[in-house]
Amino acid sequence: MTLDGKKTYITAVVVALASFAMAMGWLSKEQYQVILGLLGSLGLAALRSGVAKGTDKAAAGEPDEAGAVPGGAKPAVGCGVGGNG
Repeated sequence: MTLDGKKTYITAVVVALASFAMAMGWLSKEQYQVILGLLGSLGLAALRSGVAKGTDKAAAGEPDEAGAVPGGAKPAVGCGVGGNG
């Protein structure tokens, strides 16, 4: 699908546009609440879809880009963050 990884961002932009439209007086509060309800549902569905794709990658043995460490090294334990670092 061409929108992979972009649905949540698109939803956020449309929420911002709806907020702007309400601030300009183009939407009533009732219309704004309906739009936010619909876009909130779409945003949650997009997030759920992304989480499901992430677990599919883990099941397939593919590395997670966010948690990947260059060279396959493991992060050091006790690296100075916290109380007894």
